[in-house]
Amino acid sequence: MATAQKPVEYDQLYPGRFIKAGELLGRKVTVTISDVDLEELMGEDNKPKQKATLTFKETPKQLVMCKTNGISIKAMFGTKLAEWIGKRVTLFPDTWNGEPCIRIWGSPDIERDIEVEISLPRRRPFKKTMHAMIKGKPAVDSTAQAETDASL
Repeated sequence: MATAQKPVEYDQLYPGRFIKAGELLGRKVTVTISDVDLEELMGEDNKPKQKATLTFKETPKQLVMCKTNGISIKAMFGTKLAEWIGKRVTLFPDTWNGEPCIRIWGSPDIERDIEVEISLPRRRPFKKTMHAMIKGKPAVDSTAQAETDASL
């Protein structure tokens, strides 16, 4: 019988088809987009909602894409979803309203940092920086690391 890796985060106790913030184990992980789709998923109110999903080359797990992440990827790669395929994004664990979430850190496929303004309903606009990465590390700050071979 094959044994799984010993869990160290709560999110690892209940694996599913979607990546959870705890599964990143505090690391930045770079993955390659292989598909972008729209799916009907159950919302927090137990009603079906249309949600964007990303599929990646490196893992069978998908990412349910919140609007913040969608706006961030659009700023890096444009509005044509077909042009996102084959592009790499670096994911990192963050928090939103006190809850763990996954955000986009940047990409090795952009030449320079890009400042993005995120405008969401009933929220003040805020800014995020999409970091240009070189071999898994930010182009400017070599102290932050992105794990390119991490398993999810």
